[in-house]
Amino acid sequence: MRKFVMMLMLAVFSLGVYAQTFQGQSAVGLNIGYGFDSKNATLGVDYRYCITDAVRLNPSLTHFVKNNGLSAWAIDLNAHYVVKLSEMFGFYPLAGLSLAFWNFDGGKLDLGEYGKYELSDSATRFGVNVGLGGEVYATDNLSIGLEVKYNIIKDFNQAILGVRAGYSF
Repeated sequence: MRKFVMMLMLAVFSLGVYAQTFQGQSAVGLNIGYGFDSKNATLGVDYRYCITDAVRLNPSLTHFVKNNGLSAWAIDLNAHYVVKLSEMFGFYPLAGLSLAFWNFDGGKLDLGEYGKYELSDSATRFGVNVGLGGEVYATDNLSIGLEVKYNIIKDFNQAILGVRAGYSF
């Protein structure tokens, strides 16, 4: 009985779904993730615009939440080539550019009679993204996705895993 109910729910759920990648279509999304080398959680927003049915641009803004004094803001511009495996699911390779603003705040160092010193630094880096993502088109307007990308950037190379919820219009 449980299998029957699950199959029925899946059938009803899939009635109104379709691939959300048509020329001229836009989407906004929220994402959370993790940077593996820096060990930072990430929070971000993005916008997607379909240039064709298969190619879309994806500018995004991501915050790497402070961990061990290290935090960052990253502005990315990626291109996706969407391969629709069904009306409900698609995957895409991605490639793009990244501009990251890294900050380190290590607190204060007290050297007694020699004074107190701030241990902080910042770095602005330009880099490249390569990766792969997949998404499920839950309804006509909502999608849920998973993305893995490698950010190639001087001193801060790392793999980043993210989960995204988006709204298409």
